[in-house]
Amino acid sequence: MTTKQWIGIEEAAKKYQVSSRRINTWCKKQEITCSEIDHYLMLDEDSLLRCIERHTQLSLTEKELEKRKERLIKESEEEIFLLQSMKELTPVMRQIIKELAGMIQNDNRRRMFLFIALEGSFKEYCKQSCQNTYNMQDEYQRLIREIKNRTGFLKTYKDEMIHLKAALRLYEMYYGKDCLYTMNTENQMTKEEKEAIALLNTPIENLGFEVRASRVLCEQGIQTLRDLLELTYKYGWNRLTKIRDLGSTTQNRIMKRLQELNILDDMDEDVSYLYKYLDK
Repeated sequence: MTTKQWIGIEEAAKKYQVSSRRINTWCKKQEITCSEIDHYLMLDEDSLLRCIERHTQLSLTEKELEKRKERLIKESEEEIFLLQSMKELTPVMRQIIKELAGMIQNDNRRRMFLFIALEGSFKEYCKQSCQNTYNMQDEYQRLIREIKNRTGFLKTYKDEMIHLKAALRLYEMYYGKDCLYTMNTENQMTKEEKEAIALLNTPIENLGFEVRASRVLCEQGIQTLRDLLELTYKYGWNRLTKIRDLGSTTQNRIMKRLQELNILDDMDEDVSYLYKYLDK
């Protein structure tokens, strides 16, 4: 996927043979994404190209327009494939969703929001949690309205990022890219994180559960501790009782064993310190 490229207005006018005056007009009409840095206008080059394309298309014949569309589809084949096949959200977006979930006080509503937002399947959530679809739709719509009323910071963050990227591009124009040092953003994994991930990848049969409980969990596709915690994080521990041949007694024994292993909190049995490592 491509990232935004910022370009100065004079540079853009020369590069694309369009007058600065016309570009200014497009900016005023908000047809181009732009940001003003110390009275110097910086443009998002992709949005400028799309704007030029829109205005160019007005003078094209239907046949010429069809040829352009075919060429653009062919040139963007890889990007289109990625967009159509992408099922997982980016790590940044997943983190934002989890931050939003922190605003939800009710455990059941929070689990519902996280599953639907991260997995993208409302019907699957209703099926897995044995809930009425119509009632859950009304509940989810109310929840989304509540969240929207409390997320004004997202627009502020977006505006700040646009301004920051434009400022960076302007700095590069004046001083060159060589003066900017590339930073390695990959954080070194701590010992605690390595141990947590190793524990999450522990096979179910190695956790000391009853033989029958281990067998039933594995048959349901719950092969590791990670699989078990992901299921209970989304739906709560009572979800285990929905599995055939696993009743409340077996659920309690599983939870007790996890408490013995210090995986579940003794004081608050629904809480595990490993939940925060599920995305690792």
